[in-house]
Amino acid sequence: MEHTQEIKQMANIVSQWGGNHVESTAAANVNYSGTLYNVEGSTDDPHIGGHNWKPLLISMGIDGDCYVTNANPGLGTSHPGFNVGGHMTPNSSGDVANGGTCYLMPLCSWHNNTARDGVAFSHTETSMLQLSGYMQDEMAVTFMARLPSDEPFSLMYYSDGKWQHKNLSKSEEAKLSSKGLSSDILGSKLDHYVLLKRVVQDGQTNYVVHSKQLPE
Repeated sequence: MEHTQEIKQMANIVSQWGGNHVESTAAANVNYSGTLYNVEGSTDDPHIGGHNWKPLLISMGIDGDCYVTNANPGLGTSHPGFNVGGHMTPNSSGDVANGGTCYLMPLCSWHNNTARDGVAFSHTETSMLQLSGYMQDEMAVTFMARLPSDEPFSLMYYSDGKWQHKNLSKSEEAKLSSKGLSSDILGSKLDHYVLLKRVVQDGQTNYVVHSKQLPE
């Protein structure tokens, strides 16, 4: 069976994690008025992982049209629609180090395109999210799975053609594990999943891969 791009991307991300502790992430509302550039390598395809960043923006009170006010593509394009949450950086190179900080703001598909890499974007709307612990080629679900929670486990599972996320209590994790990660908690057996465990050391929350089922 041929694996979908989303499953391959998840397998690649987890492979990069290796056996190391992965730092937690954060999303904070900020105001930023400076020039911004598309982050290079933020996603393989905005229609695979990128669209999932839009709900994160909306859930934190950020909505509206594409923020970019310059380089208007004209009629017959996606501008000024809010199609995706675009990863932005003040660095003209578009580079953001793994685990670094970048910004997330509403973009149309035309501006959120590799053809616009290196183009300076101006904007009058300044309310956006500052993402910490960001990794290039990161999927929305791997980021959101590492947001703060009081639950000790964080499950990413592939269902209905997309990656989804659920924080789990210790008892829920035990129930899932005893049934081969299949129970009425999720409704069906999981063919592909990554179960992360939260580990707190010196006041810092890290994540380790507790168990997984992914293609090699």
